[in-house]
Amino acid sequence: MQAAVFALVISLLQLPSTKHLTVAASTSTSAAPRGSKVALYLDIVPKPGIHVYAPGAKDYLPIALKVGGTSGVAIGALIYPKSQTMIFEGEKIPVYEKPFRLVQQVTVDRGTKPGETLALNGTLSYQACDDKVCFIPATVPVRWTIVVAGGK
Repeated sequence: MQAAVFALVISLLQLPSTKHLTVAASTSTSAAPRGSKVALYLDIVPKPGIHVYAPGAKDYLPIALKVGGTSGVAIGALIYPKSQTMIFEGEKIPVYEKPFRLVQQVTVDRGTKPGETLALNGTLSYQACDDKVCFIPATVPVRWTIVVAGGK
């Protein structure tokens, strides 16, 4: 339990706040056996008056996470939460304007060694807007760390 709390604190310190939102990375566990599934979390808090677009927003740039170039894990599905609906010029647009969590599923490769530390890097891409203007699209580097535990 203490290791998980420590890993969470370290991961929260690694990510910057952007002009439009705050991003914090954590994992479902800090140590995972070979062959096990781990959830990579991104907790995102738009600043007051700001929204980002959710998947399904036509003609807008939805928020997206790309985890790549990572050895030691297989990348699974990215799970988005339910979005809010904003009406703009009569069109219903899916957005996130309240705090939300993206969940990226990964599976630790069976070929990894117990005690090995896996550094997972990704990029969060989004376009933030307020009620008057949409800002230039932005990217934020994100990072998670998982230690391979014994077993499986």
